[in-house]
Amino acid sequence: MKVRTKFTLWISLTALATATIFSLFVYVELVEEPYRLIDRELTEIAETVFNNLAFSESGAEAHLRHEDGHVQRYWLKIIDSKGKAIFSSPLTQKFDIPFIEAKQAYFIKKEIPLTALWIDPQDAKKFEKIRDDSVRFRVLVLTRNYSEQKYTLLIAKPLLFLDLELQELLTRLIIGIFATIIGIFLLSYFLAGRILQPMASINYKIKEIRENSLDLRIPLGTSKDELYTLSLSLNSMVDRLQHSFSRQKEFVSNAAHELKSPLTILMLGQEELLTKRSSGPIRSELEKQLSTMRRLSMLIRNLLDISRLEQDENCVRESVRVDVLIEQVLEDYREILQAQNIIVETDIKECHFSGDSEKILRLLINLIDNATKYNIEANGRVRITVRTNKGKLHLTIANTSQEIPPADLSRLFEQFFRVEKSRSQSFGGSGLGLTIAKRIVELHGGSIEVQNRDGWTTFFVTLL
Repeated sequence: MKVRTKFTLWISLTALATATIFSLFVYVELVEEPYRLIDRELTEIAETVFNNLAFSESGAEAHLRHEDGHVQRYWLKIIDSKGKAIFSSPLTQKFDIPFIEAKQAYFIKKEIPLTALWIDPQDAKKFEKIRDDSVRFRVLVLTRNYSEQKYTLLIAKPLLFLDLELQELLTRLIIGIFATIIGIFLLSYFLAGRILQPMASINYKIKEIRENSLDLRIPLGTSKDELYTLSLSLNSMVDRLQHSFSRQKEFVSNAAHELKSPLTILMLGQEELLTKRSSGPIRSELEKQLSTMRRLSMLIRNLLDISRLEQDENCVRESVRVDVLIEQVLEDYREILQAQNIIVETDIKECHFSGDSEKILRLLINLIDNATKYNIEANGRVRITVRTNKGKLHLTIANTSQEIPPADLSRLFEQFFRVEKSRSQSFGGSGLGLTIAKRIVELHGGSIEVQNRDGWTTFFVTLL
């Protein structure tokens, strides 16, 4: 999972938890406040009705002194100390509410016709939203004394529309939470992208810095924050790597150059000795030594070529007849191809390309040399195809060969790697030809791939 996604998820989850807790707190407060107001309202109504009662001398009966409209709107029952109801509102005749002595205020739900309730004309339109006859009541229990007798006042109010409003409030809160989370998610994703943009730029620059482009550096930001420090450290690391690579390349180049001259002198000496000795075991030994020196000389030349190509970052672009270069290389290898009974099949047309003619010639030599050395021992074949399309050069060189293991196929372009080491030594291979070919392709901004299938090894080259 990407850091941007993690950052967005963590921020969104934190916001969801915060919004949920805050909304729950607000909802509880909004719910508790109406209940407090209702309890105050019920207390006032019960006391008003109780004070408006005219009691008999025994206190066993009571009636209203004056008409009170509140009696019609609330469920009200006044009970004496013996448990007898001395006064009841009209609603008590339609349904009963149990008296729970242990509680002073509680809720109870009753199934009653809505027409039995008094409805404020202003709330008439809300009737359409009510789906059933289940009504929840808020019940309040009060005690009052009169003439040394204790009376219990049981009063209840239907919460029909309050429950409806609380449900709508809860729905709006849930919708608001989800809308907020979606907004925070999108905003967090955007901000995470802005925050991590410098990291993406650093990562892009690091990918550009390769063995052949160690001179590139990560731009330092204007604010000296953690990213600035990271960029500075990475640049310092690349400085050390560039210095190490430069020293290594210089060492290889200097060592190869210093070995070339004495080796050439030894080869000349060996050739001179061979001209003086026409036969015998000494001549055979001298020939073996001369062959070894020639292989060593080829290795040194390849090392020098690699060193030059690694230090060379540009191609001298000029118009090149690639078809002519291929014919030239095939002509140079004609005797070798005939000696090994290798048949060459070409599909070459007049082909013009803008590139470095010397490097392209070396590329062709290395690939054709590789196709010749690692061909099958009997009735071998080589196929060469070249095309140009929109300024690109597409070259294919295939040869019959033994099966190459997939693990080895991916390593063919590594320095000194050879699949058949014994055969490479017999043909003078150094394991650097394909490495040089790949570097030449890279200098032209192209690509090279290899495929081993159905008894053929095929190299696909594209030069830009």
